[in-house]
Amino acid sequence: MSLAPTPKVSVIVIGYKMPGQLENTLRSLYADYQRGVSEEDYEVIVMENSSVANLREYFVQNLPSNFRYLLRQESAATPVYAVNEAFALCRAPLICLMIDGARMVSPGIIQNALMAYAITPGAIVAVPGYHLGNDEQHMVDGVEDQLAFEQQLLASVNWEADGHELFRISTFSGANRRGYLQPIMECNCIFASADNFAAIGFANTDFQLPGGGSINLHMYRSLGMLPDTRLFVTPGEGSFHQYHGGVTTSSYEEREAEIEKHRIQLHSYWPEGFHSLRREPTLIGEVSPQSVSFLQDSLEFAQKRTKRLTNQGRPFWPDDTV
Repeated sequence: MSLAPTPKVSVIVIGYKMPGQLENTLRSLYADYQRGVSEEDYEVIVMENSSVANLREYFVQNLPSNFRYLLRQESAATPVYAVNEAFALCRAPLICLMIDGARMVSPGIIQNALMAYAITPGAIVAVPGYHLGNDEQHMVDGVEDQLAFEQQLLASVNWEADGHELFRISTFSGANRRGYLQPIMECNCIFASADNFAAIGFANTDFQLPGGGSINLHMYRSLGMLPDTRLFVTPGEGSFHQYHGGVTTSSYEEREAEIEKHRIQLHSYWPEGFHSLRREPTLIGEVSPQSVSFLQDSLEFAQKRTKRLTNQGRPFWPDDTV
């Protein structure tokens, strides 16, 4: 029996107690949705931590042949163990980590990541983050109506035929609320070589706070600070967060206290304190018509930042010394 060919990209998706949102995310990774790639080009490793609300059995049974699904029993509130188990299963030299399974993606992420990796194996490809709706989900009142509203939003655009339509019903996430032409704090859809993920020690299991705390922020900056790497950003592609009652995107009174725990832990790992990755991005890929307004917003914010830093005599990208 011949072995399956080695894929070019391994995509890791982590899910917990979000079956509807996870289904949408996985659907956005099918080969008939992604452009410029075939099933043979990439594999998707789905790690679902078991809960009272898992993926439907019918959906799992009908996943494409390049998907692998594992339902895990996990007593910890963090996804880091699922992440590291998935890393061990990856067969490709280039890996995409999607630590929040509620984030749908646009159709060009894999194709653009492969283009960046062809330029340099040190490529770190950050797919900018967006939230469905006109406001960030933790800023919306009446969250009990959020799911129904979001379903109406998704039904208003033919996203399954063209995932770039998701831009029409989204807003920048708080981590890059001023766009992607200045420092981005986090990335929930990030590509890097398997070697570079290994170089940062994969997912640090010290991150035991619910949802992993800010493990994704820590990993993104750790990757970006590695030597011989180059940061790429996809202006025409995005990852789009769906509401699912997560730790930091839901409205409840303990939210600020929980985020403060995240801040304390992050700062403890960075001697100068944690801050956004301040490296100049190389833009890669097409700019879809639906995403043009976000590019325009990014340019306007970047112009203001450039003027301010110039007047202050400060460097634009101080982390580019790595």
